Amino acid sequence: MTEANHTTDAARQPGEAMQADDPRLEQVHKEILARREKYEECIVAVLKGHLAAEQALNDLLRVARRRWKRPFAGKIDVAEKLFLPDLTTELWAVLKAGNNLRNAIAHGHKQGTITQRIADLRRALLAWASPSQRPGIEAMTDVQLISTAFFQTASHIVVATIKLEEQNKKKP
Repeated sequence: MTEANHTTDAARQPGEAMQADDPRLEQVHKEILARREKYEECIVAVLKGHLAAEQALNDLLRVARRRWKRPFAGKIDVAEKLFLPDLTTELWAVLKAGNNLRNAIAHGHKQGTITQRIADLRRALLAWASPSQRPGIEAMTDVQLISTAFFQTASHIVVATIKLEEQNKKKP
C-alpha cells in the first residue's frame, strides 16, 4: 500500500473503500469467529446427541420386534406406541423437540429458527424434569441443554430396552 492510498479513519470520507488496517476489522473478525465457534458447538452437540438417541431407538425397536427402517420421527412414533411405562409423554416431547432442532440445523434454517427450536427444547426438558432439576436446566448453556436432552432421553430408552429384553426372556 502506498503512502498516498493510506489514510486514517479521521481523514477517510464516507463512501471511501475500507482499508485493510481498519481496527474494526480485527474486532469484527473476532466476533464472527466466536459466533461461529458457538454455532459449531451446538451443531456437534445436536449431531452427537441425535445419533445416540437414534441408536437407542434402534435397539428398542429391535428388542420390541418392530420394523425400524424409517426416519427418526417415524421411529419415535413406533416406539411411543409400545406404551412402555418408563418412557413418558414428556420424554417423547423432549425427543421430538430435539429432532426438530436437528432438522432446523440440517436444513439450513435461519439462526432465529434455530434459536426458537432451542427454546422449544428447553421448555420440553423443563416439563419433563423434576422441580429440583429445573433451576439447573434453566442455568444451562445451549450446548449443555442439547447434550442433556439427547443423552438423558437416550439413557431412559436404553434402560427401558434392557427391561423389555428381560421381560422377553421370561416369556415361554
